[in-house]
Formats: sequence, C-alpha cells, structure tokens
Amino acid sequence: MTKKILLVDLGASMAGVEAYLEGLAAILQPNAELYGICVLKELAERLESQGVRVTRLPVFARARILRFLTAWFVLAYLVVRRRIDVVQINGLLEAVLLIPARILGCETVYTRHGPFEMELFKWYEQPAKFVPRFLARHCARFASRLVCVSETVGGTVKSTFPEDRVSVIPNWVSRLPEYRAQVNGATHPARIVYVGRLEKYKGLQLLLEAMRGLPATLTVVGDGSYRQELERLAAGMDVSFTGFQSDPQPYYEEADVFVMPSMGPEGLPMVALEAMSHSLPCVFSDLPVHCEITDEGRAALLFRSGDTQDLRQKLIAFIENSGLRRQCSESAYRMVRTKYHVDSARRAYLQVFEVGA
Repeated sequence: MTKKILLVDLGASMAGVEAYLEGLAAILQPNAELYGICVLKELAERLESQGVRVTRLPVFARARILRFLTAWFVLAYLVVRRRIDVVQINGLLEAVLLIPARILGCETVYTRHGPFEMELFKWYEQPAKFVPRFLARHCARFASRLVCVSETVGGTVKSTFPEDRVSVIPNWVSRLPEYRAQVNGATHPARIVYVGRLEKYKGLQLLLEAMRGLPATLTVVGDGSYRQELERLAAGMDVSFTGFQSDPQPYYEEADVFVMPSMGPEGLPMVALEAMSHSLPCVFSDLPVHCEITDEGRAALLFRSGDTQDLRQKLIAFIENSGLRRQCSESAYRMVRTKYHVDSARRAYLQVFEVGA
C-alpha cells in the first residue's frame, strides 16, 4: 500500500525552507501519496504542480497564533480523513503540530533548518523570540525522527536528543547545471551578486561597506524588512535591488562573484549551494556551516564574520586574480556534484520515510 505523507510549512514568505519543501516533494512524489498544509500561494502552486494535494490556510498576519490554531485542527482532520501515515513538519513554532500528529498515531519527521537558539534570548527580555524556540525544542521530543540539514545543525541537535533519532541529510541542489569555466579576465567592473533575504543578520550592509571604491557592481536579489535601510546605505553606489525572484538562475549566470556575508546563525543556505552549482567563485563569512560546505575554505574564500576589511580583501583577491577565481569555481562545483547532489538526498530521504526506492 502506498504510504501517505503530509507536508507542513506555515511560513509567510518564500525562503530556503519553502524551496526545501518543494525539493522534498519532488523526491517523495514517485513513491508516496503526498498532501500539504501551507500558507503561501506560490508554495501551494508549486506543490500542486507536482501532484501534492494542498490545503492552504489564511495568513492571519495580525494574529499569527490563529494560523497555528487553525493548522492544528486542519492537520487533525486530514490525518483522520486521509488516513495519513507520516506527518513532516518544517519551521520553528510549527513543532507544536507534532503533538496532534503523534496523538493520532502518525509517524512524525521534524526537519531542523537551523539550531534552536534558545541561549540567544532571555525569556524576560525578549519573550516573543524566546517562547517559540522554547516550545520548538520541547515539542521536538514528539518527533519520531529529526532530520538536520547540515552537520552543523546536527551537532547542536544531537547534544539534546538521542542520536538514533537524528539524521543529518544536507540540503541539495535539484538540478546541477553544466560547469561554466571562468574566463581569464574578470569583467570590468566585476559583477557581484547577492541572493537571499534582506534582514540585518544576513550582513548585506557589510558587503556594501566593503565594496566602496572597488571596481565592482552589485545586484541584490531578494526582499525583507531591512531593505529600506540597505537602499539608504547603497545610495550613490552601483547597486541594483531586484526584489524577490522566484527563479534567480539568470542572476547567477550573469555574475562574476557570489557573496554570502551572513552573520548567522545559518542552517545550510540553499542560495550558497545554488551559487556553487553555477560555478561561481564565492565569498562566504566563516560561519561553521560555510566552513562545512567549502571543506574549510578550499571551495570558496572565507572572511571573518562581521569583518568588513577582511571581506574587502577577499573581494580584491577575486577581482585581481583570475587563477584564484578559476580554482574556487572548480572546487565549488566539484563539492556540490559529489556531496550536495539530489541523488544523495533522495537515497537518504527514501530511507527516513521508509518508502520504496
């Protein structure tokens, strides 16, 4: 009998978690009957195009708790009505949905896209940030299996949960483009691209400061609450803000260098793998997960997180040294092909969900 799996994500904006869910559906679809609960129209449409039967919930932007209360009852209804076997949960506060799923007899898979971060916030100073993380960490105990998207995340989770319930399955690229060889000379000015959410912790302000006076342009692909401030900081510079793009591939193809200056925490940024798969020389902050995916800096240049001057020196190195760009480009592409390809993820997820190969 075909196993029935319910995928759940209540995020209100398209980001890495939503891209992950789309890729996971593609992996599971040939071997399982898939259902989904989500909020985003775009995510619902992408999942439905793969044959997933999606129930879309209201955003409840002014009363977000209603989104989760509604999801609790919708999940219970679908589990009973559709005889769901496995419920797969994404997100932070979404972890509370593990409880009704287990009560109703389902196996549960909870994907951790980053650390719980409880230690970063005190309950009496920032309760709005502490409480969801507290609930997520404790509700995660109701998961039959916890899946971590990187070894970095896995290390934090394994310190709290039994190792036999934790699997590390790194994020992956669903499609590996043909290798694009780096030309000997960079374009002038060099074309730098950033893809990701525009939030302060993502560190784009560091890149803007590091670029001042360099022979380079910057294309910013993404949106977020920090965009207005970033546009103010970029005034007078050759910087283009394109907003959110459902398909950033053309921007990777037109760039000379990709930069991810995040100050963290990060689980495993999908955009970093995408840039590497497009043969782009990459500059990353030296977060643990960036060290992980670049083999400790062999497949990209790493700068000290938060250090604008060190970032500037790495940009200059790429602009002036075509051999270095070519070396990092080849190493990045090889790393994705061998470790972050969809075939590796497919084998691991079919085993976790116990569906046929």
